[in-house]
Amino acid sequence: MKWFTILVSVLMCGSVNAADKWRGLLEIQPNVFLTIGLNVDITKNEMTLDSPNQGSFGKTPTEFTVSETKIAFKDTRIQAEFTGEIEGDKLVGSFTQGRVMPLTLHKLSEQDLMSLEFEGSYFGDLDLNGKPLPVVLQVAVVANGFYTSLDSPAQQSFGIPLNEFTIDNKRMTFSSNMIGAQFEGQLGKEGYQGKFVQGFEMPLTLKKNVFNTL
Repeated sequence: MKWFTILVSVLMCGSVNAADKWRGLLEIQPNVFLTIGLNVDITKNEMTLDSPNQGSFGKTPTEFTVSETKIAFKDTRIQAEFTGEIEGDKLVGSFTQGRVMPLTLHKLSEQDLMSLEFEGSYFGDLDLNGKPLPVVLQVAVVANGFYTSLDSPAQQSFGIPLNEFTIDNKRMTFSSNMIGAQFEGQLGKEGYQGKFVQGFEMPLTLKKNVFNTL
């Protein structure tokens, strides 16, 4: 089953020179989200867009407005727009792409910014009776933590939400109630090496993809 259709077109990579990073979760289906990121430098009048779940960063929208009280953009290439009002460390507004959806973004703290080293896509193959089944773990930083989901491209399943997720420079764990699966691995030379359990145990190594942001 395909858990979601990506609403935002894949964003082209580019350089990011932003003073503030804002992140929010756009609910595209009940309990299924897409992480939206805005990088805003008010003093330089600059803005770029991120779609961390899609491994895409630093896209400059076709039109944007940034001020001390309001942030807005339109992008004709993805037929999307956003308008939000700044309320302290929150940016409260609405995202429109085919339909209007509420979207609140939060400014990332210094602690959140430190977690960006773990953001990205982690790829691995499960062994199903001698046949590889690719899986992709999507890790996006949001305020006070991460939003994580699992993709199974060969099965056309994307955005499977995870209920629990932990990561550091030694260990990774996650679980998904939706598909009754869990993973625990230790960081080795090839990535996080461990076991994936879904009815039975399967070895799995998840290696992070390094994004080109130049």
